[in-house]
Amino acid sequence: MAPAQVSVLTGSVLAGEATSVAAERVPSGRCLELLTSATSGYLALSQGALPLVVPVTCALDGGRLLVRAGLGLLGATSGQPGVVAFHTSATSPDENTRWEVLVQGRAELDRGPEVAKRARSVPPALALVAEEATVVLSISIELITGREYVGSGGHSAGIPLTTKAKKEAAR
Repeated sequence: MAPAQVSVLTGSVLAGEATSVAAERVPSGRCLELLTSATSGYLALSQGALPLVVPVTCALDGGRLLVRAGLGLLGATSGQPGVVAFHTSATSPDENTRWEVLVQGRAELDRGPEVAKRARSVPPALALVAEEATVVLSISIELITGREYVGSGGHSAGIPLTTKAKKEAAR
């Protein structure tokens, strides 16, 4: 049995029994296209000199990435998050391809009356979190990289094992 293939960006196992999954590095233009279709992901930052990863919703606004996070996770701090990383991924409807994109850049709180109006519709609201309990961060896209994983023969080589196991258990 071949060793499991692991995502270069996230370290997640792509498939245990996959024999041919081609991982291709995606050019930055294609990464931006993929990022346009994303609505959620994970934001990694440092808070109090400790690493913190939080789920967020996201949207592109021109050349910047807007993310909405819950204040409960980030804390009610007025300080600037500084340098952050954002990760998002998706699987195609036919489950034959998977992509992931990583953005690194500087984040700042998105403030001001005109920004507040725009931020109400972009990025989407967080599920089960009141809007006033969220904060919108604007991230400059200083580095963007991605990978696309293409399976063979129509099997679900690009699905993480945990998702694949859940689907098989549901049958």
